[in-house]
Amino acid sequence: MTKWLQLFLLQFFFVAFAQTNEERTDQISIVGPEKILSFHSDIDVDKKSGITVTENIKVYSLGNNIKRGIFRALPLSRNLNNKNQKVRYTIISVKKNGEREDYHEETGDGYLKIYAGNKDVILDPGTYDYEIKYKTENQIGFFDKYDEFYWNVNGTYWDFDADTVSAKVNLPAGAEIIQNSCYTGAYGSNSQNCIVNVLSDHSIEWGASGLRANEGLTIAVGFKKGLMVPPPPPTFLEKYGILIAGCIFFLGLILYLYSTWMKYGIDPQTPTVYPQFNVPENFSPASLGYISSETFKNKYLTAAIVNVAVKGYVRIIEGESDGVLGFFSSKTFTLKKLKEADEALPKEEINLMNSLFSETKDSVEFDGKYNSKIEKAVRNFKETLSFQHDDFLNEGNNTKKLMLPLLLISLVYAVGLWISYQILPEFERVFAGAALYVVLFLIFIFVSFLFRNLGVKFLIPVSVVIILAVGGIVSSLGAGADYFNFNVCYMFIALAFCVMMFYQYLIKQPSKEKLRKKSLIDGFKMYMGAAENEQLKFHNPPQLTPQVFETLLPFAMVMGVDQIWGQRFDDLLKKTAAEYQNRWYYGGTLNHYAFASTLNSSLTQSIQSASTQPSSSSSGSSGGGFSGGGGGGGGGGGW
Repeated sequence: MTKWLQLFLLQFFFVAFAQTNEERTDQISIVGPEKILSFHSDIDVDKKSGITVTENIKVYSLGNNIKRGIFRALPLSRNLNNKNQKVRYTIISVKKNGEREDYHEETGDGYLKIYAGNKDVILDPGTYDYEIKYKTENQIGFFDKYDEFYWNVNGTYWDFDADTVSAKVNLPAGAEIIQNSCYTGAYGSNSQNCIVNVLSDHSIEWGASGLRANEGLTIAVGFKKGLMVPPPPPTFLEKYGILIAGCIFFLGLILYLYSTWMKYGIDPQTPTVYPQFNVPENFSPASLGYISSETFKNKYLTAAIVNVAVKGYVRIIEGESDGVLGFFSSKTFTLKKLKEADEALPKEEINLMNSLFSETKDSVEFDGKYNSKIEKAVRNFKETLSFQHDDFLNEGNNTKKLMLPLLLISLVYAVGLWISYQILPEFERVFAGAALYVVLFLIFIFVSFLFRNLGVKFLIPVSVVIILAVGGIVSSLGAGADYFNFNVCYMFIALAFCVMMFYQYLIKQPSKEKLRKKSLIDGFKMYMGAAENEQLKFHNPPQLTPQVFETLLPFAMVMGVDQIWGQRFDDLLKKTAAEYQNRWYYGGTLNHYAFASTLNSSLTQSIQSASTQPSSSSSGSSGGGFSGGGGGGGGGGGW
């Protein structure tokens, strides 16, 4: 009896071990890095141009980047029907493995980020099925002969490779599909490594496989006109909502400005700047320039091209255009790809090479003429830098502190115009007041965000010009006693926006880390921009060699010291009588003082001209689209 019992227990042990081993085998059957196993999007389009999107994202996690779950970044604006418009999303549900999942939303830098998971729950390694369902409106393009749905399925800013990406679009019954296209690859790519299957006159699906990180699938389908209801034109309330809606708390405006400045706007002490002989924080040239200026300039892309050339990925070939009747010729530049981009390059340079070169074409010419590929490459390069650094740069800008006073000013102004109208019912005066508000608000946006690095010396003359201009408008409209109330409103809004321009400048409080990095960059510029005789002030500066010159040349270009850097190297060659010939640039024989500055200015100007798009509209479903175009898109990663 005992032997039979032992035999039974032994068999039970082997069965249990086999089952455990089988389960463990299932769990580890997928090997390799974290990635997206499949990304499928079901898209239902309604007749009012709205869509419901259900994204099923199956990921493989090792617990490295995907620790608590994934995040999905959706862009908050897109170009549609020849205008840039805001995009709003309504999140319906977020699920994991078929069950409701915790999630939270964050908005910043032009994206809505949906974080699936709980910060206190760490996932075990394995595969997970996520479902994100949301709605958004006004996603149909209206053309002369057809309407179109143009959509970026998964986005070109994912941190992971994707085995498969697919999408199915269900249009309203009777849509009658006319044409369709799909595009794959990095942002700006017009590769079409995708398949399509038209299921019916109103249903169609696409698929692609083997997409790398930062590559996406973009789809477009054109269908007959008259089925969709175009969005109504904006009402007065929608166009000037901030003027009418406003906020109701104006009485605490001055106290709020002063108290918030004292609490949030006093800058920490700036670190002392010392000469830096090495590239700070291992920044790329473009990242160093972007962080230093907190804005994008075309010369950063020029420096990136020189950087990949120095590293042996491309060769720059200088040429000359024929000009007009043999006169007015200009420099041209051809980039010849020598090898594929790899992980040794920073992200923006990888995307730049992917945008400029395709599988079938390994050269691109900058001849000063518009080129859609270059325009897309510049836009993608800029967005990649923004995606990497804007969160850090905007830390401490306290932009949210501007909302309350702006709303208060708007409310008081709207009430003032309404009361003035009750006293003197002239609608033209109200309309002029609304127009003035819009103009001043746009000036505030330009000064505060597009030219955010300009200081008080710029704000003072701008404010003086605004006050004088509004004063001139008041005089031209009539300054009699009957119009006194309206004129008070006009001057109030002008003064209020001028005060807000100074406030947005004072309320910014850079983080200590930001000041530290900028001081390192300033120290690096101190070394790079010092003439040869000034080097004696530094202790043990590194020896300037051809390799050091080439390596640091792109950094000199972004910092605006390329002339000094080239002069130093030219002087060195004259003293040592050494010969130098680079392998990454073919062009005219210039001294290195002129070479660095000429290359920087000429190539940057060529990029500017080639990326300036003439006004036109384009269609995705007709074959004029590209990967990353249309609505949707964005990207994601793990957290």
